[in-house]
Amino acid sequence: MQLWRLGRSKSLAHHRYAAIDDIDRQRLLHLFRALLRQCTYLPDPEARKYLHAHIVSRFRDYHPKNAVSETKRDVKHMQVIQQRRPVLIKTARKGLLYLRRANDGHPLHLGKILSMTYGRVGKRRHLLLKSLKIPDIPIDEAAVKRLSDVREQGVPHPSQQLMALIWSQSQRKLSLFSKSSHPTRAPDIPEKNSWGRPMPVRRVRNMKRRWYAEALDRIMPPLPEKDWNELRKLASGETPWEGPVPRRGPDNIAGFKHDLMRYPGLVSSPHDLTPRYMKRLWAKIFAQCPLMRPNASRRGGWEVLWGDTRDAKRLALPSKSNRSMSPMFEGVDEQGKVPRKRKEGLEWSNQVAAQWPDLASYSPEASA
Repeated sequence: MQLWRLGRSKSLAHHRYAAIDDIDRQRLLHLFRALLRQCTYLPDPEARKYLHAHIVSRFRDYHPKNAVSETKRDVKHMQVIQQRRPVLIKTARKGLLYLRRANDGHPLHLGKILSMTYGRVGKRRHLLLKSLKIPDIPIDEAAVKRLSDVREQGVPHPSQQLMALIWSQSQRKLSLFSKSSHPTRAPDIPEKNSWGRPMPVRRVRNMKRRWYAEALDRIMPPLPEKDWNELRKLASGETPWEGPVPRRGPDNIAGFKHDLMRYPGLVSSPHDLTPRYMKRLWAKIFAQCPLMRPNASRRGGWEVLWGDTRDAKRLALPSKSNRSMSPMFEGVDEQGKVPRKRKEGLEWSNQVAAQWPDLASYSPEASA
């Protein structure tokens, strides 16, 4: 198989398997095939591709490719593999049971698979965060001097794109996210310490680092525009769901209906995979996926778009003349949203400018 990279000759393949017992080799092969088989049953097409590539890469990382070599580096690599193999096998077995529960329709397990696929958690999320961690290039000599200041050494300098995303996500309702996914807009740094003296530079630096780390841990990174549009079509029903994948062999006979009686530790029950059920799961994930574009209507800044699959006609508000007669719609605009106060945005801009002078030109309203 391509996973094991056996080489062109059979003898080379035999030597590479010399460090693995026949029994362990057969068990690993069956486990690997079972994982890939469960990936083909996932109801989401992107999840099938992502989980397949993830499993293959994990098995490749811990394969003894150079077991016959006698160099110290290869011997140390083999020792690491031998030490980590029991834990990895146990993790793979748990992953197999997790995939089976997701294919049976458990909302917690299937929702976690979709979150991994679209970068809300897991490895892909960290890959999407890389572009947000890149600081902006200084535009003038004053910005260069500020960055070269001793007090700014070792202090994170968030980019305007990251600040726009933090501002936009902080305005979202907590019902769409958990409390751990609600970032604060700026670090709360008091001017004086408990002794009534100016705050030391080291403490200010540590507070900025702590806030920056918490912000990166809580924000939802933006998806590429192509993936965002495909997820929008699935969540809105524009792209019809192709239906569950037919199972083969024992999976088709037994069905693997893991009920609560057989697995009392489960906190959710199986659910039939229907188009309505899948649309609800996709809509929940889509609501946590932003799309960022350069703001073309303004000279600078970023535009942040969040997923929203609500029916505009069903939630349409009355006309402007009718709404003025009803007190229910007072204080909202034509779209049913409360107008953002400019004073609040200006206060937040002044607070950010005081902490990071190089972002003094950033306006939070550019992300609206």
